[in-house]
Amino acid sequence: MSLYDFYMYLKYIEHSSENLEFYMWFKNYEDAYARGMAVVGEKNLRSTGSVESVSSQATLKKSHSAEGHEEDEEDPEVAKETLARISHLISSDALCSSKSSCAPALVKGANFEDAAAATSKLLRPAVPIARSELDTVIDLFLRPGAEKELNLPPALRQQAIAELQTSSHPSALKPVADHVYGLLRNCSHRNFVRLGVGNGTFETLCVATMLGIVCTIAGFIVVLSRAFAPYRGAHTRWEVFAAWPLWWLGLSLILSGLRGSCFFLLLFSQRQMLPWERFDDSASTTGASQWTIVRKISRLMIFDRRLKVKERHLRRLQRKIVLQSIFGGAVFATSGVLLFVFLPIWRETI
Repeated sequence: MSLYDFYMYLKYIEHSSENLEFYMWFKNYEDAYARGMAVVGEKNLRSTGSVESVSSQATLKKSHSAEGHEEDEEDPEVAKETLARISHLISSDALCSSKSSCAPALVKGANFEDAAAATSKLLRPAVPIARSELDTVIDLFLRPGAEKELNLPPALRQQAIAELQTSSHPSALKPVADHVYGLLRNCSHRNFVRLGVGNGTFETLCVATMLGIVCTIAGFIVVLSRAFAPYRGAHTRWEVFAAWPLWWLGLSLILSGLRGSCFFLLLFSQRQMLPWERFDDSASTTGASQWTIVRKISRLMIFDRRLKVKERHLRRLQRKIVLQSIFGGAVFATSGVLLFVFLPIWRETI
């Protein structure tokens, strides 16, 4: 899992991509200021440190004109070049595709701040960051009602805006960045890892879990039917071992499903497309209308589009989930067999 995957999760699942965008911009701004490259009040300087979309820029300009701010008109060619550079950063440097190796991986046990610092090295601005860009960030992330307004306490927001009116030092934005980092690390990143470790869609997990429940119930039905149903012959208590495979398989499926993984996909180190990957793939999967029902049914099965798990740490974690599920199923099945073997419900007849 890469930083790009984390960004796509924030964008499509949590709808809070502005947190990562602001934090990445701040790390680059802090790095540029530390190297003495920040220029206060300089005009028409373009920075590669901000990650903003074309629509965000257009909406921001409209809001400026509506509020009556007096700003110098920018050169259309310069604005076009800046937007093209930002788009290039989003597609190739900052937010690489999930199949690329340029984005720093967020492996298990790694610090999110270390990954962000590694990415900031790719985005080190070659020119100083102008005061105009800092004002743009204020209007885009900090102003109440902004398009990418951060979820900040009112006191923290007002304090940051007041300090930025007289200073461009990164310390004015440090409390805001720390608050955003806390949201990313303690909330978003944990949910992202929990969802990213899973290898199946919600529909597949529901089907696998239901299959596990059916197998578990079938095991009890087999035992009770052999114990109480009339039969001309020997109803030996050792027939309870016929339910052991059903209990083992059933609980293994349930345990893996509760952890967001499909047991059968785990065995082959494969996974289905993650929820945010399906948004990227939506354009390529649009086909004829007659295949709509087939696609909906395929999402319930493990035969939907599958990908090989390439991350070594993720494969190791999934193997651990497989072993724990198998062991848990074996313990449950063995306990059930021992329980029913010694219950006085068996009538051994000849």
